[in-house]
Amino acid sequence: MQEHTRKHHIERVVYSEKKSEEEKPMSIGEFIQENFADLPNWAIVLRGFRNREGLSQKSLGELIGIAQTNISQMELGKRPIGKALAKRFANFFKTDYRLFL
Repeated sequence: MQEHTRKHHIERVVYSEKKSEEEKPMSIGEFIQENFADLPNWAIVLRGFRNREGLSQKSLGELIGIAQTNISQMELGKRPIGKALAKRFANFFKTDYRLFL
């Protein structure tokens, strides 16, 4: 004999027609400008490539052959990336070295 199955009431979700400014999508350029406006482009590029590969600053430093503190200073825009080091980063990330200059 089948037992009576109880049906559960499902609440209906209602969305507001007005979107608040927090929900407004932004372009990547706007995001970078809002969050990294005070950093040079090469610092943002270095951090982006490192994060894309899932590497810590320490592990990237070990792979490239430089100290973690130097990578930190580069990502903060406090230490420039020279041409020789830019070429090493470019070779490692398989991209153009000029992105890091």
